[in-house]
Amino acid sequence: MSGNSNSTEFNFKKIIDQVIDAILILDGEQIVYSNRAADHLLSFDEHTTLCGLSIGMFITPLDMPSMRDALDKISLAQLDSESIRLSVHSSKNMHFPAEITLHPFIEQHHPLVQLTIRDISARKAAEESMIQSEKLSVIGELSAGIIHEIRNPLTSIKGFLQLMQSSEQINMDYIDIVMREIEQIENITGELLYFTKPKCEHFAPVDLGIIVQETVRLFETQALQHNIKLKLDTEASTHFINGEKTQLKQVFVNLVKNAFEASPDGSTITISLSTTDQGEDVFIQDTGSGMPKHVFNNLGKSFTTTKVTGTGLGLMVTYTIVKNHKGSVSVSSEENKGTTFHLSFPKAVKE
Repeated sequence: MSGNSNSTEFNFKKIIDQVIDAILILDGEQIVYSNRAADHLLSFDEHTTLCGLSIGMFITPLDMPSMRDALDKISLAQLDSESIRLSVHSSKNMHFPAEITLHPFIEQHHPLVQLTIRDISARKAAEESMIQSEKLSVIGELSAGIIHEIRNPLTSIKGFLQLMQSSEQINMDYIDIVMREIEQIENITGELLYFTKPKCEHFAPVDLGIIVQETVRLFETQALQHNIKLKLDTEASTHFINGEKTQLKQVFVNLVKNAFEASPDGSTITISLSTTDQGEDVFIQDTGSGMPKHVFNNLGKSFTTTKVTGTGLGLMVTYTIVKNHKGSVSVSSEENKGTTFHLSFPKAVKE
């Protein structure tokens, strides 16, 4: 019986070694087996072994709580599998984004976990390119309102400079007004530059309330032009999550822009934030045209759009960003009554 067991174990390891994906077997957080692909991915050669090392050696400190949460979840909830995205570093201190799938199993009455690790650097690069392209598209669509925002203070500056030019004395009140208008232009252009710059890889605690307020300001002119009431409701003073500010702002810009495009003049768009035990929730609700069922069922997929003309890229980018922030998106919609997007994010992890 023992001989058959040893033979089976040998065949199992031989098969796993041929798999192109990196595979680790964990007992708790300790590595008890690694295949050749894992050794190569984590920069170990055939003369060294990963066995006996902690998985924590290869997960960044910021992501290790997520790794432990996933291990606890499949153990306590008896799930068949769990997938997470986090940053992995090799023995040569090379960092790369990875997608890790966890599968629990029992070996001789002892619980173990199989990790399948995939380097998703190329996929992340493609996603980031898509996100950046969509940012520029959004800026183009908002350009009319932004030009209006800049033209108003420029007109004011020109008028007061002409008054000062015709006066023999310097009027400090006029100078103060001109300075305030220049600061307003700086704020607008600063928002655009911050929004369009490439994202950094590092997530940090960010306040969703501030990001939503900045998003609302971008649409204030458009709201006035179309007599649309733009409401912001928040239950708490702060709504912190771990994230990347420019990406999160793009999510809210995309969804608020869609709400405007679906809303007739004189309607209302409401953005509300709330805090739960699990995390932070954001609701974006419009009283517009709603969505037909065939569109609603395919939201977030490429070429699925809520508009007559459009590629659906904006919503696909939105779903991708939320997923990368370990969040979720749910939607409710009724034709001729409106649509609500509900975004949920885990709370900021205290380091």
